[in-house]
Amino acid sequence: MHKPRLLVIAGCNGSGKSSFSKYLVPSPNTIPFDYDSHFLSHYRALMDIDIKEQMAHNLASSDLNVEIEEAWKSRKDFAYETNFDSEPIYWPDKFKAKGYDLFLIFLCLDSLELANNRVSIRVENGGHFVPTFEVERRYFAGFKNLNKYYARFDFIDIFEGSAHAKIPEHLATVEKGKVVFSTLECYMYLKNLIPVLISR
Repeated sequence: MHKPRLLVIAGCNGSGKSSFSKYLVPSPNTIPFDYDSHFLSHYRALMDIDIKEQMAHNLASSDLNVEIEEAWKSRKDFAYETNFDSEPIYWPDKFKAKGYDLFLIFLCLDSLELANNRVSIRVENGGHFVPTFEVERRYFAGFKNLNKYYARFDFIDIFEGSAHAKIPEHLATVEKGKVVFSTLECYMYLKNLIPVLISR
């Protein structure tokens, strides 16, 4: 019997999660939940009050919970985007308990500067603003958590998305905690960010 799949599309701000998810999701029927998009939609619709930002976050979180519950009830595949910085395995653990296989796609950028530049371009085009200090925190936390929790996923594919306007390059595949394909060692910036994975 086919087991449903959870697909986590992870990476720092500006790594291309939303731009390239349609190329990375195995099924065209699975549309990744984009928290930032939901947040921005709610934020723009709310009145300008002191708690506007928190209300938008609450509504986006509610949207996520509703879609997850619907996926569980129907045993459908589910996908969501994340920076992989805060409680990165909270939802994967819950999906695992529901009998899902866990897939992780991680998009890398080769510098914090590039992440900030892409966020700035996104803001100029109507996207949401992320403070520089928050971009930095998420950038390093995402790699740290990938290095720490990779073995909790059944299947992982790692991509390099630094090249402008190009589909990300496939760098590595990890199955059941075992690296079965890797060119990670060719990228100097990754040696300090995910040393455990590179040494496998």
